[in-house]
Amino acid sequence: MKKLLAALLVFSSLAAARAENFNKDTREFYSKNGVYTLKAGYSAQGGGGRARLELHGAGGKKISVFETERAPFTVTISGDGQRLFFFCGAWGQSVSIYTLNVHSASGELLAGHQVQMQGPAGEDFSEDFSVYALGADQGSAWSILVLNAETGELLWRKKFKEKLAGLKLSGSGERLLALFITGENGRRAVVFNKEGKELWSKALATGNNLVPKVFSGDGSELEIVESRMVYDEKDGYWHDKVLKNHTYSFAPDGSEEPGSEIVVKKHK
Repeated sequence: MKKLLAALLVFSSLAAARAENFNKDTREFYSKNGVYTLKAGYSAQGGGGRARLELHGAGGKKISVFETERAPFTVTISGDGQRLFFFCGAWGQSVSIYTLNVHSASGELLAGHQVQMQGPAGEDFSEDFSVYALGADQGSAWSILVLNAETGELLWRKKFKEKLAGLKLSGSGERLLALFITGENGRRAVVFNKEGKELWSKALATGNNLVPKVFSGDGSELEIVESRMVYDEKDGYWHDKVLKNHTYSFAPDGSEEPGSEIVVKKHK
């Protein structure tokens, strides 16, 4: 019996010695609405090890604690806290993302997708958080991935040579607005349906910044804000100044309503 107890003690000591240390690096990630926080502890540096995660909700209430085989470089948390999108890869002097893993709030791995990206070029959720859209900057090309957030399933993916500048899902997630940079003084706005089919495209002759601001729940109206950086000699800072608001209306089939384009110029 004494020999058995001694053996158990030795085994316990060895197991404790082998226990992973998740303090090589620590980070925190936040949902866009500020309600949810994900605390990450890493067992190695540069994305080579595992991770231990703690998800906290309103008031710091702990929701779950779990470990993952892949350590995330960054994490996007849905506004309802139910889905966690892990961007995993390798980082050091540069960053390379290889996979996008979708986890539930309890830590269950729902799906994994190969993305091969240097960084995001926009991302968005539908209003009910059921659909997630990601723009991937791949260096010399750009991709859009649209996922069913509940299951992690890929709904559609497309690759583009034009630089992707922003994304916006309609409230229902049925349609997606994407903005592209086509040249020094050229921009393009495109609306896709839930299968990734292009429904509408508009060329905009401007070199200013374009940001998708509003896309109605039913996809019948969208608004794009045009702005540029302006230097203020009074305070010595550059400011992002809104120049115009572009608004468009659409028929149920996704075609633009006749005479729908409205451009409201701001005071300079």
